[in-house]
Amino acid sequence: MRFALAFVLALAAGGGARAQDVCTPGDGAVLAQACFLGDPPPSRPYGHTILGDTPEWANLTLDWGPAADASFTGGAPSLVYNLDVGIFEDVAPRVIELGDDPLPEVLVVNSEPGQGARALIIDPNPDGVRAIAGPFIGQQNRWLAPLGVSDLDGDGRVEIAWIDRPHLARVLRIFRVSGSALVEVAELGGLTNHRIGEADIAGGIRDCGTGPEMILASANWRELVSVTWDGNDFAQTVLGPDTSRAAFARAMACAP
Repeated sequence: MRFALAFVLALAAGGGARAQDVCTPGDGAVLAQACFLGDPPPSRPYGHTILGDTPEWANLTLDWGPAADASFTGGAPSLVYNLDVGIFEDVAPRVIELGDDPLPEVLVVNSEPGQGARALIIDPNPDGVRAIAGPFIGQQNRWLAPLGVSDLDGDGRVEIAWIDRPHLARVLRIFRVSGSALVEVAELGGLTNHRIGEADIAGGIRDCGTGPEMILASANWRELVSVTWDGNDFAQTVLGPDTSRAAFARAMACAP
């Protein structure tokens, strides 16, 4: 597995978040927050504006909480990832739980010149910090849009779901962690969750009391769709013809 992700342990900058920083709260115990830092910019701009004016993040920090163990923090208050090649081509870090230990993980999209995007999980654990990577799409300026992380089929193992090339291929892909890699276990075409130039990703994974559902749009954006997966087969339910942001928000809130 090839990793271009470089990281060093460093102290956090003082003064709180800046205007160009985007932070996601952590669990409040081990992880206080995860942040994309808006400066300095990447030394070699990636040059893809699929997320509109969203900055080309080159830095990710994990700010540890009061329960973080020095065995993997090294005694520093933050873990700082500085990308020498490529960017975090994403809207915000996602704090997730893989369930293999009591520590939270962080899911991001990492894009590199000539390779395009891949999903990347930063996994702090008692043995150190590892990077769990999905495959690169394999072409410059080709991107993926995450849906989220959930035990989609109820077997006790979590899955990571995203849309591969939401403006071109429009394929839902589901992966599981296998060692230091993400391995695909299922795919379904004809779905999307992002329009070119928008600074957010539509939908996600909800549970309205009957198990996880992936909320997406049809490939032509004419239908709002709920998709479930039982470990073998997919089932789709059309929720309606409205694919506006408001409709996605209602669906994610389990509202009619």
